Amino acid sequence: MDPAFLSFAILASLAGTVFAALVALLGVRAHHFAHILLAFSGAVGAVASIAFVVQDFEVLEIASVRLFFGMTFALDVFSAIFFAIVGLVSCLCSVYAIAYVRQSHEGYHIASLNAATALFVLGMQGVLLSTNVLGFMAFWELMSITSFFLVMADRKPASIKAALFYFVMTHLGAAAILTGFFVLAQGTILADFRTLAFSAQVIPAPALALTFFLFLFGFGSKAGLVPFHAWLPEAHPQAPSHISALMSGVMLKVAVYGFLRMMLFLIPSLPATFGLVIIGLGLASAIFGALYAVIERDIKRVLAFSSIENIGIIFTMIGVGAYAFANRLPGLLVVALLAAVFHCVSHALFKSGLFLAAGAIVHATGTRSLERMGGLAKRMPLLSGAFLVLALSAAALPPFGPFYGEWMFLQSLVQSLAAPTDGAVTGVLVLVLFAVVLASALAIFAMVKLFGIATLGAPRSEAAEKAVEPPASMNAPILLLALLLAWMGVFAPALVSLVGGKDLVSAANRLPAIEIVGIRPDASLVVPAAVFLGLLACLGLVFLLRRLLSDAKRERSYHTWNCGQPIDASMEYTATAFSAPIRFFFRFLLRTKNTVVAIPVVATNPWICRRELFLNLRSVWMDYGYLPIARTCLRAASIVRRVQSGSVQLYVAFIFLALLVTLVIAL
Repeated sequence: MDPAFLSFAILASLAGTVFAALVALLGVRAHHFAHILLAFSGAVGAVASIAFVVQDFEVLEIASVRLFFGMTFALDVFSAIFFAIVGLVSCLCSVYAIAYVRQSHEGYHIASLNAATALFVLGMQGVLLSTNVLGFMAFWELMSITSFFLVMADRKPASIKAALFYFVMTHLGAAAILTGFFVLAQGTILADFRTLAFSAQVIPAPALALTFFLFLFGFGSKAGLVPFHAWLPEAHPQAPSHISALMSGVMLKVAVYGFLRMMLFLIPSLPATFGLVIIGLGLASAIFGALYAVIERDIKRVLAFSSIENIGIIFTMIGVGAYAFANRLPGLLVVALLAAVFHCVSHALFKSGLFLAAGAIVHATGTRSLERMGGLAKRMPLLSGAFLVLALSAAALPPFGPFYGEWMFLQSLVQSLAAPTDGAVTGVLVLVLFAVVLASALAIFAMVKLFGIATLGAPRSEAAEKAVEPPASMNAPILLLALLLAWMGVFAPALVSLVGGKDLVSAANRLPAIEIVGIRPDASLVVPAAVFLGLLACLGLVFLLRRLLSDAKRERSYHTWNCGQPIDASMEYTATAFSAPIRFFFRFLLRTKNTVVAIPVVATNPWICRRELFLNLRSVWMDYGYLPIARTCLRAASIVRRVQSGSVQLYVAFIFLALLVTLVIAL
């Protein structure tokens, strides 16, 4: 395909996003047209970027804006993969939002919500296309500020509180990223990425270490990496569901893209210790995210903690890559990078689909509590079927795409252990292997709870009993995402080979190609088509044996018997009860407080009562990290406030002292 045509298609996608924001400002009457336009621009961008990946082009020049200090926009293989994610998910979320926002219009100002959504997508697109510091930071701020307003779109106190928390964290991260750029670019904001890649090879070791930790905090806080994650389970659930899908499915991947891009500038110069730091934070995120996903009872908070778990897996892959390269295992670096990118794509699809499905379920039941759901599989069969596929994908089970990303990574670890390596390296890889397996097992537990409690059994509320299938425009994007995950699973080796053949490492850091030795990304990869056909054969065999061997004519249906009592929803497992074993075995990590309240059946007789269990979930990071820091800042502010005496002479003295200090430093 002609590069000029691809460049025009990317520009058309950007123009369509801008035009969608302008059209949205026309008000409620333009709601449908604004989202159709945004869906079209996303589809064009996704198709163009996928076509670019398939072609043999190295870099696609998009535009150069001389009026803004020569900002240039371009696409390479690395950014094209993430641009496709943004385009595809924004397209499907826009289709979903046509009916969803209309049904939930009481709490939203539709014009500003739609305009901010389009600008949010534009910010993510601009980050991926920027090739210099100025453009990157300008669009990063656009992405951050618009998402801040989107979190509090319903203007409820809880949403405003979560949005302010997010605003503080995201701008602390942005300040760290900008400072890292200044250190790496030696004080200029106009440097391009090629200059940064060269500078990373020559700057002193202390400056390199400072840059690494600034980027780790800046991008890690945006991605939801532990311990910088506390804003994520507060902000993502409060946003409208299609915005939650964009934030968790796409925005977090843009943060991963930024960290990966910068890390690949630094990897050739980083010691192995820095890789261990990333591995440690990644494993902590994976395990704690999975644990809190298991014990959480709010459907959207479960998905938010699941995102932390998956981000932890991705950062673990990145850390293993950096550690492997420092220990002269470049093959493991490439496989870990490919696995991280593959898992980014998979997570974007299944997490976006899960948040969209959760939005439909919340709208149908009127609650986010899993304890008030149940029985939805009979009442919403299409949505529940897609929800099952998405939950199995989130659990990284075959034959869906996420399984093969994690399998490729674990397989590369085992292959590296088989080769002669240093004892310390072997110990680290074994630890990573066991920790990732533990996090994956907890993720399976969380997804079984999520799907089983929400959709199976009997309805536990009147609204759940009356739930109906959502409109086709809401169901279709969810079903399509589920089908894409199945397709990714079947064709995983071909997708890995396609991306791997482009030498992703060199495309990302603009440095000469790293020689790949030892491990091939697609070597010994489980054949997905065979697994898929094997599962179908097993299901078919069970069905056939059931038909041939059972005496169906003599079977009679009866109500389930329970010692003479009729079965009702109060006898089912709840989300709290289901997670009890995990809470018990990991009680040294989880802070939960059980409170039993006795409520008399008859007010005049306190001895005959029913008891209700209230489970208070606390975060160790909040109790021992964020809250002490907040209290310290408030005490410091109260002390500093004392100097605000209103005395002009005192203020003049402060100005004089500041001038003296400036002169001393300058001279």
